[in-house]
Amino acid sequence: VVIAETAYPWTLGWNDWTNNVVGLPDQLIPDYPATPDGQAAYLSALISAVKSAAGTDNFGVSYWAADWVAYKGTTATDGSSWENQALFDFQYKALPALDSLGKK
Repeated sequence: VVIAETAYPWTLGWNDWTNNVVGLPDQLIPDYPATPDGQAAYLSALISAVKSAAGTDNFGVSYWAADWVAYKGTTATDGSSWENQALFDFQYKALPALDSLGKK
């Protein structure tokens, strides 16, 4: 069982003027707020569900755009539309969800 691409926001904020793919509260899963801990909880729950469905350690979860942070400046209109779903915050510091990847 493989989830080829997944992502979840750690904030609904932005760090450039490029519209984010997810940016509204009604786009969130109710049990997972757009916070660093909410993002980590989402990813941990997803990995657990995939592992359970696979029934073995032969499973995979690939995080989409983990490093697509805003990098062209705060006024860029052609920056990253995934910046708030990356696994790094707006100061390029790793978020707690990054720790979920690579664990069995």
